[in-house]
Amino acid sequence: MQDSHKLDYKNMVGGMPMSSAQGIKGIDWLFRIIWLVMAACSIYLLSLDLPIRMDSYETVCESINNGCLETSQLTTRETIELEEIGLSLKAYTGFKIFLDLVVAVVFFGVSGLLLFRKEKIVFNLYVALVFLSLGAKISHYFLDYYPDLTVLYHLTSIFGGTYLILFLVLPDGKFVPKWTVGAALLWFTTGVGTIYLPGSFLDVETWPNWLNLVCWIGLHLVLVCSQVYRYLKKSTQVQRQQIKWVIYSIVIFFVSLVCLNFIGQLGVVLKMITEILYTGGLILIPIAITFAIFKYKLWDINVVIHRTVLYGLLSLFVILFYVGVVGLISRALRTEDNVLASIITAGIIAVCFQPLKEKLQSIVNHMIYGDRDNPYSILNRLNTVLEAAKNTELVLPRVVKTISQALKIPYVAIHLQERGTVQVIASIGEPHEVGMEIPLFHQGQELGKLSLAHRSSSEPFSQAEKKLLQDLARQVGIVANSILLHKDLQWSRQQLVKATEEERRRLRRDLHDGLGPSLASLAIKMDVANSIMTNDSQKSKELLAEMDTQIKQLLQDIRRIVYSLRPSTLDDLGLLSAIKELIFHYKTSKIHFSMDGPEALPSLPAAVEIAVYRIVQEAITNVARHSQAENCSISVEVDNKFHLHITDDGRGLPEHLQYGIGIKSMKERAEELGGTFTISPQATGGTVIQAELPI
Repeated sequence: MQDSHKLDYKNMVGGMPMSSAQGIKGIDWLFRIIWLVMAACSIYLLSLDLPIRMDSYETVCESINNGCLETSQLTTRETIELEEIGLSLKAYTGFKIFLDLVVAVVFFGVSGLLLFRKEKIVFNLYVALVFLSLGAKISHYFLDYYPDLTVLYHLTSIFGGTYLILFLVLPDGKFVPKWTVGAALLWFTTGVGTIYLPGSFLDVETWPNWLNLVCWIGLHLVLVCSQVYRYLKKSTQVQRQQIKWVIYSIVIFFVSLVCLNFIGQLGVVLKMITEILYTGGLILIPIAITFAIFKYKLWDINVVIHRTVLYGLLSLFVILFYVGVVGLISRALRTEDNVLASIITAGIIAVCFQPLKEKLQSIVNHMIYGDRDNPYSILNRLNTVLEAAKNTELVLPRVVKTISQALKIPYVAIHLQERGTVQVIASIGEPHEVGMEIPLFHQGQELGKLSLAHRSSSEPFSQAEKKLLQDLARQVGIVANSILLHKDLQWSRQQLVKATEEERRRLRRDLHDGLGPSLASLAIKMDVANSIMTNDSQKSKELLAEMDTQIKQLLQDIRRIVYSLRPSTLDDLGLLSAIKELIFHYKTSKIHFSMDGPEALPSLPAAVEIAVYRIVQEAITNVARHSQAENCSISVEVDNKFHLHITDDGRGLPEHLQYGIGIKSMKERAEELGGTFTISPQATGGTVIQAELPI
């Protein structure tokens, strides 16, 4: 019988109990049904609205301000221009209906796609309904034809009217800052009031025009400010990329809208071109928002912005330059024929285009890629950062920040090996898929790695950038080595302090708990023996015998304490003889120990002697216990360093060696004195230990 408190994993879905999962699935399906109903209503209204639009597009008006229901209608002048280029009014109508259908298909398709996202399903439904309403784009004069569909018209269009609220809560569905809820409520209540409470103070159509304009501009400024505040203060690296997609789409849309309303009025051809641009800008909004919500290709926005800015500036230059120069040349030649002026202008543009493109490319590259084309500048910035750093703990964080800012890389991290483990020492940006990892070396020793993310998934680092990053990694390796040495020094100091304090504690304990009570006991016994010596000589002799035994034990304890501080054999025999004495203790084992070294050693520091002695002691103990060797040799050489070489012909080291306390102790003893320690298998079998200590 199973315990009642245990989870039944067979009745769980996606890590949650079946009942909860079924509840969420039920809500999911409810939202899909709501979306299907709204989609059906929108499609129905769109099917009724398309013939109305066709009539509107085929109706010629005198001017935009005289008889035109919308800007897409052609004026009498534009109709004549249309016929001059060989197109009929019906062809223009078909062109406009096609663009309207493209908008509807994209908005409806993206709206349906949002329902398949499992996170934040309420927010997704809201965005999907807004897209349905905006995609249908029902004419504002629709109710003049179908007054009986007023309720259905308002039901489908009300979500489109809340577009400002949508942009206030993008990309995560939250109001940032909180006070923007007030702006959203004002926008929503006035929208509802205009529809359902006509003539009331909430009906904006009853407001003065200046008040309407002030509120409209003010609320949209709130939208811009909230997104800027969110981007700068409250967003993560991922959310910043999401916001970039949203802002990019809005900017492109407004640019296309300005082109439609100004450039589009200069002629029917320009009108049709700007209609296409406007449609592209409009459908970019749902696509960009979907990319942001699904977090799809977030970092590709940097490339998109780069190319848009570059070719947008080039196009603007060509247009303005062409119009300006043609006008000037025509005026200078005093001719109405612009053919010659156009030819001259085209030649000037052809000559100037490439240098201008390179200059603009350089400016935009610096905006998107940083100083990648000026490696000296990056190295100079890095050196400046290193020189200004006073705290070693801030050096590597500043290094990754400098690399990230200088090259516009979204994520940079430095991983270093510290006492057997690789750790992230410094990073900037949100961790995501790493595009490049460069090992960090110093004097042939691998210290760690430098991890960098691509600016976008579709834009890996170029060969020039890889070479630059490798050059930077060499500098980072030098810095990392200095940091590791500093950390090792700090750690060694800490260990030295700890060891000193532990040794003091042990000595105090031995003296206080061992020698102290024993000496006190001896003093008491001596007093007793002295007082009874004349009256009870036998008892006095027994006390003196006990005191003799106790004194001998005290001498052994003192020798033990002294030996733990420094083996007496080192002072009595010297280092070489002390090592030979260690070997002598294992003469009864099956292992043949041999020693090779000079007849006499120069005067060595006491710390070196004790370190060598303890390393040899631990090494031959391990050989005797674990190696299953038959022979073990110990070699000593002295020049400007003390060289210790210990080999055996035993079973060798395991494939995956993990340092135990003994090996760690030997390594620490060597490195504490600025030396080195290595342990490795021999090609012929067995193990070799090498230690070098400065003297």
